[in-house]
Amino acid sequence: MKIVWTIVALLLLGGLVVLFQPEHKVERDWAAALEPSASSSAQGKTDADRTERGTSLGETSKPSVFDEPAAAIPSASAAKPDGKQADGKQADRKLEPTPEPARPAAEALAAGARFEPEIPVIVEAELLPSTFVRLADGSIAVDDAWTIRGEGTVEQPYEVSWEFLASAQEDYMPRLGEKKLPARIAFLSGKQVKISGYLAFPLVAPTSSECLLMLNQWDGCCIGVPPTPYDAIEVRLASEIRGWKKHTINFGSIEGILRVEPYLVENWLVGLYLIEDGKLDTEL
Repeated sequence: MKIVWTIVALLLLGGLVVLFQPEHKVERDWAAALEPSASSSAQGKTDADRTERGTSLGETSKPSVFDEPAAAIPSASAAKPDGKQADGKQADRKLEPTPEPARPAAEALAAGARFEPEIPVIVEAELLPSTFVRLADGSIAVDDAWTIRGEGTVEQPYEVSWEFLASAQEDYMPRLGEKKLPARIAFLSGKQVKISGYLAFPLVAPTSSECLLMLNQWDGCCIGVPPTPYDAIEVRLASEIRGWKKHTINFGSIEGILRVEPYLVENWLVGLYLIEDGKLDTEL
């Protein structure tokens, strides 16, 4: 029993000690505890503000690894508005086949003088009539839709477009039994003409007195768009040339006498246009 009462006495004593012990308040520095969180919140708010501000200015938020490089600084050789480079060299001009002039205005047609030119006979073709009007500026309006500039001479050759030449396919398709050719096309036969386009030369010969002038790019083999009889002209050059780049795209202007000579193989049109005594100009 003594042991039991001893234990009870110890428990009571311990309870009294706890009961009468002075209260100890544990205070935490909540400001310090919350400081990192507040700092993160402030940083997050700042980033959000930056994002919102950047978005309002048309910027987009993206990782720095995908940042776009700064805009390229024009070099000293950049072309000036006058077409010349800063170093004095002529800026490269865009090379394009001879384009089709604008359709003649109704007022210009009404003020022009209608005339009937001599139309050459074209073998393997029946000619369809066309209307010719000499406009005030000296150009010729044909069928109220096409314009031919120049006088057909060496000094001022006729300047014709590829669209004009290709319009022959609307009526002249021998494989379908249609062999009618507009007189506007036959009119050019035997005249001095000038036209620009892409060139194809023989692939094996070191020199050549012939080439093919085309509307579309073609390297003479397998790159580009192969020509058709309506958008290509066989050219016989006035003198042989050498030094062209094989398997590349060449461009130039040809002046010479145009011949409209349909070349048929079992009623399949192989060729339609030929230029004789052609003079090549690649310095455009």
